[in-house]
Amino acid sequence: MKRLKDPELFSCIKKYLTIYLPQIKNRSSNTVEAHRFSLNLYLDFLIDTVVKDLSEIKATDFCQENILLFMEWLSKERKNEVTTVNVRLSNIRSFCKYLSKNGLILHSDIDDIAGIKKLSDLRKHEVTYLTAGTMKLILEQPDISKKTGIRDKFYMALLYDSGCRNQEVLDLQVKDFIVNTDGSAELHILGKGRKYRVTPISNEVTKLFYSYCSIFHPDKSTAQQHLLFYTKRNGIVTKMSPDNVQRFLSSYEASARKIQEDIMHLHPHLFRHTRAMHLYMAGVPLPIVSEWLGHSNMETTLIYAQASIEMKRKASEKLKAHESSVFKGDVTFKYDDDEMIKKLSGLK
Repeated sequence: MKRLKDPELFSCIKKYLTIYLPQIKNRSSNTVEAHRFSLNLYLDFLIDTVVKDLSEIKATDFCQENILLFMEWLSKERKNEVTTVNVRLSNIRSFCKYLSKNGLILHSDIDDIAGIKKLSDLRKHEVTYLTAGTMKLILEQPDISKKTGIRDKFYMALLYDSGCRNQEVLDLQVKDFIVNTDGSAELHILGKGRKYRVTPISNEVTKLFYSYCSIFHPDKSTAQQHLLFYTKRNGIVTKMSPDNVQRFLSSYEASARKIQEDIMHLHPHLFRHTRAMHLYMAGVPLPIVSEWLGHSNMETTLIYAQASIEMKRKASEKLKAHESSVFKGDVTFKYDDDEMIKKLSGLK
């Protein structure tokens, strides 16, 4: 195993992710995972731009100059949205405070880091979303003659149909997708802030669920506690990562753009925005949209009512019959060695 230049740093990372956040601060598993993901990204950035190897990274690499470059890297290299960059900044800043408490970086460094301003979100009053036609085109891109194509289509369809956050879908177990005796289906979700909700699922997505499970969960009766979506490498099953999702979304974005040049950059949250807008355009009341998305504050949902002049003009109209659903035949909405270092440090 490679010799670490700063073993205390990686010991601190492990304590932060396994003790400080979940036990002392009582943060949810999703929050801990978000911090883990942000730290992994920051380490990737350092390897890409500052050091040559993970083992060379030191606590002093967590500094204002590098964090500013990290934010630029997220924006330009990963093409992350402003809100995502700001979340990463917040997570890294939180870890830096923990480093300072443990005497690994100076208090003056924390003052410098605290002075980093979040990026201004010029689009915070403008919700971007896909039309029903574009959403259909995206869902047609996976090659369903391949296993990964079946998986990807089901994932994207479920992400849209449920209006879930990406992490919520990644956290799902097989048992959370419930098909009732009458054939109707629903998704049981433990969302942000440990808030539980149930969301109805369309017949078309239910069919995709069965096709997907016939390959990835052939014996659903013994797989109820298994992750619904997973990856397997060298025989080891792990939870699918947000990076994995973004990779196949980028691939389908590129293929769909050959047909429709003006398709915007695809990212998981765009599917959530799109579902919310489609529901609202179909005349679904905002309180129901709020419950559907799992918003803790109704004000958060109001952005869909204020999204655009076009939306204000059409707020009282139903979608035209041919645009009322992304899914054919469902025209109504339901209301109702670095690896070892990372593993030892709790980053994997």
